[in-house]
Amino acid sequence: MRNYSIEQRPLDRTSQMPLDRLNDRTVRFPHTEQMPALSNFLLKSLPFSSLRRLQPHIKKVTLTAGEFICRPDEPVEWVYFPETTALSELQILEDGRTIEVSITGFEGAVGLAALFSPGRGANWVQASVPGAVVKVKRDEMQHVVTETERLSGFFYQSIQAYIKQLSQKVACNAHHSVEERFSVWLLMLQDRCNVNRLKLTQEQIARVLGVYRPSVTCIAQSLRDAGLIDYVRGNIVILDREALRERGCACYSELSSEGNLLQFEDRFDKLRAM
Repeated sequence: MRNYSIEQRPLDRTSQMPLDRLNDRTVRFPHTEQMPALSNFLLKSLPFSSLRRLQPHIKKVTLTAGEFICRPDEPVEWVYFPETTALSELQILEDGRTIEVSITGFEGAVGLAALFSPGRGANWVQASVPGAVVKVKRDEMQHVVTETERLSGFFYQSIQAYIKQLSQKVACNAHHSVEERFSVWLLMLQDRCNVNRLKLTQEQIARVLGVYRPSVTCIAQSLRDAGLIDYVRGNIVILDREALRERGCACYSELSSEGNLLQFEDRFDKLRAM
């Protein structure tokens, strides 16, 4: 990846991220009879009556790649529902490097646990690729989610899927090679954004994998030489998905977004019928 020039720097625990800028790019949906088009699975799963109640509080924001939207120890005030972006949660290692502990796309949301118990953020949350995310005030979302046992159960199941991913990622980060994890991560990102061309920098990739840039360069070169990916000007294109899956570890079967969505299929129809 010779085109990349950004050096990885340790994430400063005390740095002030420009979270306020999100409000400047917020689009509020008007309160009308016609609901706005939503592509996040969890939001689409809500009964129409619940969506109507939330409509005045639904805001859509466009994020840039690498933009942080949450910091550790801050009160959770918003629930974020990705549509065309994917949100990576990062932990800081002792030497200042970071590593991804979960990734969420259109199949889920970030901040769901706060719907059942007010709390503070545990991780840094970063947009892996540019795209849209819908955010809803925690208090407003809480009123809707906890109003019926069926809705609460649906969102509890989503939290369980999130915890399962956390556990799998911990095992994967500890026991599998960087190339295996890189291959699986590209597949996970493609699943959640539904695109073949991913706008990424070496710095972002290194942050996610908990390594330094030279490691990313060597592995990306190896995958390109094998015809699995291509990259140019900060864009990675997946050329051979099946071969990339073979390069990855078995964790992908547990981490794919498709597996998570299948778990919700039976409850989806029941919710929409409410």
